Amino acid sequence: MKRLRKILRRHWVYGPLVVFALVALAPFYYLLITAVKDLAEASTEATMWPRSFALLDNIRFVLSHPDYRVVRMFGNTMFVFALKTLGTVLTCSLAAYGFAMYDFPFKRIIFFVLLSAMLIPAEILGIPIYEFMVNTGLREVAYIPLWIAAWFATDIFIIFLFRQFFQNIPKSLIEAARIDGYHEVGIFFRIVMPLQRPVFVTVILLYFIGTYNDLYGPALYVTRQENWLMVHSINIFESLYRSGSSAYIVPWNYVSVATLIAMIPVVLLFSFMQKQFLQSVAGVGDKG
Repeated sequence: MKRLRKILRRHWVYGPLVVFALVALAPFYYLLITAVKDLAEASTEATMWPRSFALLDNIRFVLSHPDYRVVRMFGNTMFVFALKTLGTVLTCSLAAYGFAMYDFPFKRIIFFVLLSAMLIPAEILGIPIYEFMVNTGLREVAYIPLWIAAWFATDIFIIFLFRQFFQNIPKSLIEAARIDGYHEVGIFFRIVMPLQRPVFVTVILLYFIGTYNDLYGPALYVTRQENWLMVHSINIFESLYRSGSSAYIVPWNYVSVATLIAMIPVVLLFSFMQKQFLQSVAGVGDKG
């Protein structure tokens, strides 16, 4: 009887999880079967099982398209990602270290005001920033509008995330390092960063996905074809048969193939870093 209760209790827990997982995977399943369909079926019918198999032809068409320079677009995306992530990791972690390890006047008030700024929609600043970038001629110079803000500790959530982890470091360890002759910069880079590796890995993962999925910034500031990012690779095929009118056919089979190709780096990165990511998520609430 006890064993039956345990089995039923386990089903009550895992049953809803399985249902939610299937619901979450449904869009990915439809993406896969759409990539298999030919142009006629993908553009006109919403079937849950393909009646045609044109996956190899779709892949060949996408990879051979003259505008689909996937290596160049991926390299451009990695350039933006590297500058954006490096600036965020350095400035936000140093700001968080100051809030976690130092005492200064009005510390709690300043941190509260900082967190309150998260309530301000980022779109409010979109127009003045765009005008500034256009008027100064920096709109398409080395992707400056996409990464320059990251070098001024502007991501408040990341500061909060770093602070939560840095507060778990015993201050006695920091004091011992100072007694041994370490200066503050050395303490941060030689002691704090190695101890809190999971949170740094998590920030890198979050920024990779965020940079990869960013549609708003590249749509505003990237117009030259040689500067296109991976987000533009999908738009190439969405607009493939657009003639200027409002009525046009979207080749969803080609769009699905381009989307699957774009997903490969994200899936691989998360597969290698999921352990550190789960560790950081579990450790956010350890200490307030």
